[in-house]
Amino acid sequence: MIIADDYKFHARDPEDRTWTETLFIIFSVPECAISGNIYVLTRPNMGVCHSSIEIHQGICFHPWQLHHNDSQMHLPCPEDFSNFSLPNGLTFHARNERELEYRYDSLDGVCSLELSYSAVCDPTDTNDPAQVPQAGASKVDGYDGWNNGHLEGKGRVTGTLRLRDKTYAVDCIEGVNKSWGPRNDWGNKGASWVHVELGEGLGAFFVVGIEFAGREVTYGPFKYGYVLVNGERRPLVSAELTAKRSDMLVTSALARFEDDQGQVYEARGTTVAAGPWYNFNPSSAGYQCLMRWESGDRVGHAHIADFFGQYYLSLNMADELYA
Repeated sequence: MIIADDYKFHARDPEDRTWTETLFIIFSVPECAISGNIYVLTRPNMGVCHSSIEIHQGICFHPWQLHHNDSQMHLPCPEDFSNFSLPNGLTFHARNERELEYRYDSLDGVCSLELSYSAVCDPTDTNDPAQVPQAGASKVDGYDGWNNGHLEGKGRVTGTLRLRDKTYAVDCIEGVNKSWGPRNDWGNKGASWVHVELGEGLGAFFVVGIEFAGREVTYGPFKYGYVLVNGERRPLVSAELTAKRSDMLVTSALARFEDDQGQVYEARGTTVAAGPWYNFNPSSAGYQCLMRWESGDRVGHAHIADFFGQYYLSLNMADELYA
């Protein structure tokens, strides 16, 4: 069970240099094809943190096409992870486990964000068998950050984005997560973080592994997730994701998932915005895609975020060495 104090730093071995706690939120302005995120990774025993704010519009294939990409390393670690300000201009406050506030002003004044997050369901403790039937039996290969302390949330994100003298209203249903525990970021595996939204009263979240067939990306196996039906959160017993892509970016997708009551759902997604995110963690790469999801007459927007270890990408995608 997640409580407000889970946004603070957790009890830990002070000698463990790998102890890591993170924050992540995705947001979007679908009508303007804008997708963005805020990420903070802390190493409290080492007294340092890393923070990234990334925003893109439309489909961007290269890092230099992203519209805002502020990634700063070796910032001082905050004393209280539930209420802090960083030298890069980011401020965060967890009012409780369901209500979060973010503010960001870039150092050059080019970008600012004021976002409020309000959960549409209680945050999920991914290690609680009462919430996740697969807890303890379905580890995310190579990603200790998902296998130790971990919460997943879904909520309404509202506020304002100002970028390059243009101002946008933010009002979307998107995901947050928080992780804590020992974490040796080697980057030797991958996984996909999937939110599906289909209009008021129906949405889902699930995690699937990422594998390679030759140089083709495939999704699976299913790890865990839930569907939210008119406010009722139901655990998923299975989920499948297939996708077409250009380079590493998803361009269209089909999601199929089944809840613990035997109800099966299908949704087709078309990419509205996408971009490569290479600097949120030196060991990993993220490919963040804002999807327009459709199922029958239902329509909504939410993200697929494919996370690959850089080492994993090299093993599977690099050309053979020549003599």
